[in-house]
Amino acid sequence: MRRLLAVSALTLLLAPTSFAQDALPLLTATEVERSGLTAPTVLSQGYVNASSDTLVSKLLDETVFTSTADDAESIGTINDLVISPGVGISAVILGVGGFLGVGTKDVAVDFTQLEWALRDDGSRRWVMATTAEALTSAPAFIWADSEEMTGKPALTPAEEQEQMLDGDPNATAVDPSLTTDQPDRQDQPSPIDRSGLASFDKTGLTAAEMLGIGVYGVDDQQIGSISDVLFNQDGSVDAVIVDVGGFLGMGAKPVAVAYENLTFSADTSSNRYLFLNATREQLEAQPAYNPDTYQAERSTQRLIFTP
Repeated sequence: MRRLLAVSALTLLLAPTSFAQDALPLLTATEVERSGLTAPTVLSQGYVNASSDTLVSKLLDETVFTSTADDAESIGTINDLVISPGVGISAVILGVGGFLGVGTKDVAVDFTQLEWALRDDGSRRWVMATTAEALTSAPAFIWADSEEMTGKPALTPAEEQEQMLDGDPNATAVDPSLTTDQPDRQDQPSPIDRSGLASFDKTGLTAAEMLGIGVYGVDDQQIGSISDVLFNQDGSVDAVIVDVGGFLGMGAKPVAVAYENLTFSADTSSNRYLFLNATREQLEAQPAYNPDTYQAERSTQRLIFTP
């Protein structure tokens, strides 16, 4: 069931969106505004896939290789994706090690470490610049409600069917505290452990490598991710755009954060992190980044952190 939800929810999140220029709108501007969306949106303008797009259904069960070469080593299989509110894809779960599916273990890697690489013959494959040994020695990924954590085996399809109610399920009153339809409910993600992280020199970090890096607040919980990088006229980095809030990457608020005082960290698997001396609420309270007015309003839109 989790995989089906991931396929449905993440189909449009794997690559930058492109909008249909000549498509007839599905909703009028007034209807879109009344629904709480800001036009243009995929809902109002339609969606045209770009050449770099891919569907989650085509991503799952794909083999990951060390390179595009014919003799490249197969190092794992994409088994699942982890998604986080306001962030999008947090991690890709690879099945590594074992033989013919026996003795494998799941390992979480950063989605930005995977490359949909073009081969000499025109075909493409997923490539990750690492070795099978490095993945095999990485910590195993265990889902919170799995049998390993709960001690209870997953329900079989027959057991799930037995738990289904006959008749109209809406006829039974539901305790509001047991539903997810709670506007005041706050997510409680697990804070990251900084003990295994180390700062590194950011001067060699390219814009492409910064995209997707998770951003963490003073409580060490993820509050967003880097979605864009702004440059000065001399080619130096002016600011990074941090998408804060939202759900599954939709409805997030872009905030421009000055680059000069930022310190990036990395773990032993080269996963990168950015820690800010701020809370999610403080970033959400900042003026939103607007590419049309940023140059004129740079002093108010650009958030500067002191070392």
